[in-house]
Amino acid sequence: MSSSNPIDLADHDLAALQEARDLLGRAQQAAATLALWTPEEAKRVAKEVAAALLPRAEFYAEWAVRESRIGKVADKIAKNQIACTLTPTAWDNVALGGVRRNDALRIVEIGRPAGVVVGLSNSTSPVATIMFKAILCLMTRNALVISPHPVALGCCTAVTNELQAAIEKAGGPAHALQILTRPTVEATGALMRDARTNVILATGGTPMVRAAYGSGNPAIGVGSGNVPIYVDASADIEAAAQTIVTAKNFDHGSPCQAPSVLLLHATIAGPMQQALARQGAHVCTEEEAQKIQNHAFPGGKFNGKVVGRPAFEIAQAAGVQVPRDCQALICPIANPQSGHVMLKEKLSPILGCVVVQDVDQGIGVARLMLEHSGAGHTTGIHSASAEQAVYWGAALDYYRVVVNGSTVHDSTGANTGLPYTFTIGTGYAGKSSVDCNVGPELLVNWKRVAFPLPGGWAGAMASGAALQAAPGQLSSLTPELQATVLRIVQEELEHLR
Repeated sequence: MSSSNPIDLADHDLAALQEARDLLGRAQQAAATLALWTPEEAKRVAKEVAAALLPRAEFYAEWAVRESRIGKVADKIAKNQIACTLTPTAWDNVALGGVRRNDALRIVEIGRPAGVVVGLSNSTSPVATIMFKAILCLMTRNALVISPHPVALGCCTAVTNELQAAIEKAGGPAHALQILTRPTVEATGALMRDARTNVILATGGTPMVRAAYGSGNPAIGVGSGNVPIYVDASADIEAAAQTIVTAKNFDHGSPCQAPSVLLLHATIAGPMQQALARQGAHVCTEEEAQKIQNHAFPGGKFNGKVVGRPAFEIAQAAGVQVPRDCQALICPIANPQSGHVMLKEKLSPILGCVVVQDVDQGIGVARLMLEHSGAGHTTGIHSASAEQAVYWGAALDYYRVVVNGSTVHDSTGANTGLPYTFTIGTGYAGKSSVDCNVGPELLVNWKRVAFPLPGGWAGAMASGAALQAAPGQLSSLTPELQATVLRIVQEELEHLR
């Protein structure tokens, strides 16, 4: 018999709510200290903290997989390493606060940190997401309170505590980074709704992101993925197959930008499926595909037990025989139509496959996918035609269109000009406030002191003078004035609290 009773449960819920309030109170104190830092000092501390956690990438990757049973250790190591190496350096040449001048517009700009940030951490990249958000907040002089996904509570709590210890060792304040150790729905909601929260960085399931937007506080939220990949008749079949299988197998298909459904032009469908098999994927028969579908969507509802699990394990549970080193399960969809469960996001090595007659039919199937999820997120196309790629992107409500590359890696800047991130905004299509790859710029607001300008902004734009101002040459105020302005900003933040 369970020892739990209603009183125990009530005590736990009340303790969680009290913890949320206590965390925000301490975060306010830390934010007041962080606001006094210069941007240069903030970036220095962020780099020191990231360097301290880098040797722990493998330790926390192993822990995350062991605890959550989602993904692959090797790929989570890579995520943790990227978070510790790229995050603190990617914005070295970007102003994340301070004081600067724009002489062309006769404006002085003063950076203001958000203050207290509440960050939600997901189940598929729990540690890397916390590392990423913690470093972003340090660089922008903000305090961060993490609400972790319960399936990874242990590793999330441990890495948060270790990050905070590194912050203090580098000269940062106590409680700059904290974590909710009782992550109930009510406590997380209390964190998000509290007036002391300045902004929410919402990464996770759609219901929690919607709750963030309904909290009454500013929120930067993301949306679900559901990635269609179109392979047209002009594509390099072998290169496309290798890229797709590698992307689908990364972290056992758990990233939200992993391929979800392949759309193969009819003239290359056979050769493409053969190429996928050569890359280690198993191309299912119709009978096998139905078994996989029944296991992944029993009764039409998604089975969360397939998330981030190996292809062999999923196939075995479904009664399908595949090699132990199978990289992905390619499941033909003979009659794609509205409501077909295999057109949904799968977060696993399961990959739907539809043969289409042309790009327009492919667009039609992708739009069916958008009925379920993925709006504003990511799609991919393999084609030798740049015009075809742009046509594909223009026709669909996806805000990242990866051409001849990996949607998992290139949507976040690995081999494209898209900015590096662990948090993908999905814009108006995905009911998100931002359409971009989320970076630290969004955690700083700029005050603008505007002096008289003949002809105003329109005149400056018409003359081209405003466009010639080089951001790297704007910071020319005296050190004394900069220090005074920063002190005033700090006093303002104190007043608002």
